[in-house]
Amino acid sequence: MSKAKRALITGGAGYIGHHLQKELKKNGYIVHVLDKDISKLITKKYCDKIIECDLSYNIEPIRNESYDICFHLAGFIEVGDAETRPFEYYRNNIYSTLNLIGALYCNNYVFSSSAAVYDELGKENPRSVYGRTKLMSEKILFDCVREGISCVALRYFNVAGADPDGEFGENHSMETHLIPNILTKDTFVLNGDNYDTIDGTCIRDYIHVSDLAIAHHHAAQWLFDGEGSTIFDLGSGGGYSNKEVIRMVEHVTQKPVNVEIGPRRPGDPSILRCNIDRTEKLLRFKPKYNLEDIVETAYQWEVIQQRKPK
Repeated sequence: MSKAKRALITGGAGYIGHHLQKELKKNGYIVHVLDKDISKLITKKYCDKIIECDLSYNIEPIRNESYDICFHLAGFIEVGDAETRPFEYYRNNIYSTLNLIGALYCNNYVFSSSAAVYDELGKENPRSVYGRTKLMSEKILFDCVREGISCVALRYFNVAGADPDGEFGENHSMETHLIPNILTKDTFVLNGDNYDTIDGTCIRDYIHVSDLAIAHHHAAQWLFDGEGSTIFDLGSGGGYSNKEVIRMVEHVTQKPVNVEIGPRRPGDPSILRCNIDRTEKLLRFKPKYNLEDIVETAYQWEVIQQRKPK
């Protein structure tokens, strides 16, 4: 019987972190969760140890700790906020990556990157501060491959939905993500309707958060198999406009959505779609949840949370 692998999840008390904890425990890992705010943990049943610290300032709680793999999810994530606080985003996102590599005895890293590193043409040309912090962190990790580590960077497209068992979902203190805001706001503010798309609203590729967690496990196995450092895009291989998502919410909830048109968000490209052919072939990963599943699980989570739906 093989020895259980030790995994560290930074930012592990967050939205994606909860789902990843559950997936890793299901696959026999010893799971340690690091977060600067452990009060966000909804349940502790999927983690073996909890570490509270802000990686951008303090590495003492993990200095010289040994792990088989680290899933680096920690970081500031809001595109619009990054445009108004660029220094804080660079300081937090870059320092946390540097400090993490410097602190641990760990040869394998799965990095939480973003489709924000791409422009509208799918080129590696981030148009936002947030995207640039992600690309810089990727480059740090891949440069450090020369010093003996291996890394898979997972470039997420739009992550959405909630745990199908109803255990956890999105619950950010400042919610900026599209689907929970449509579900919970009395009036949903649609940021721009004059983009160069079929209906004037942004088009995004959505992936269910549980599918995303499974992809992380596949990425870890890729590294353990010695396949080397690389990048994978994670999405569904499709795309929906914001208006199409609104119509899906209305279909699932059987309620109309009150929409108000607001200004565009700085740094938002018109279209971001994911080509998952390479991911499906090499990582042997294919999403199983569609947009209706994403909205349905998100809706059920909001009902549980009683944040708005009745």
